[in-house]
Amino acid sequence: MKWKLFLRKNTLSASKVSVRSHMSWPVRAAITFLLMVAGAVAGLALYNWGRDFGGPNREQLVAEVARLRSALHAATTERDRDVMKVAALQGQVQVEKAAQDQLMLQVRNLEADRARMQADLDFFESLLPVRRGEKGVVIRSFRVGPEGTAAQMHYRLLVQQAGRPQHDFVGSVQLRVTYVQNGHSNTLWVPATDAPSDARQMMQLSFRNYQRVEGSFALPAGARLQSVQVRILAGGAVRLRQTFAG
Repeated sequence: MKWKLFLRKNTLSASKVSVRSHMSWPVRAAITFLLMVAGAVAGLALYNWGRDFGGPNREQLVAEVARLRSALHAATTERDRDVMKVAALQGQVQVEKAAQDQLMLQVRNLEADRARMQADLDFFESLLPVRRGEKGVVIRSFRVGPEGTAAQMHYRLLVQQAGRPQHDFVGSVQLRVTYVQNGHSNTLWVPATDAPSDARQMMQLSFRNYQRVEGSFALPAGARLQSVQVRILAGGAVRLRQTFAG
């Protein structure tokens, strides 16, 4: 048995043989470097493929951000320009409104001055003595003219008792207004026959020396005032009538 084991270990068939190819270390290093480069290229390609597949890359994002910033800047500039235009227009409107308010104030002041001067004129006219020979109630002044619109007319009447009256005069005033419309002459009565009581009350007279009567009436659209006849009534009869051109 020992002999057989000895023969098995020392025979040719029992010897171990290893075959190796002869390759220098520079060649092996070059091959290794090439394999590493190939692996790096494959990894980079795989990374770029995954990044493109998953979404936009950094360059695209940077470009998009730059585009949005440019658009925002343009919109902001346009907004600021519009704000400046609006501010300028508002300033112009305020200036024009201030000028308009100033003109309206001047008009109101002129109207007030005219009204005061008219009242003063009526008062001083009332102080003038009546003409010799006049007796009873006389019309010292009557004025009529447009008020606001051409159709709205305003009138002022001053009546007085001549001489040295001993009693109050009690009566009323009636206006016979003649106007032309579409080439035809028409008549309007103030107060109208169906006028309310307050309108009739405004035309009542009760005075010792003088009394002012003031009011308004409206003409039909497109009508032109021709004349106004003022009538002074007392006891149901016409005591005085006088016609004034329109």
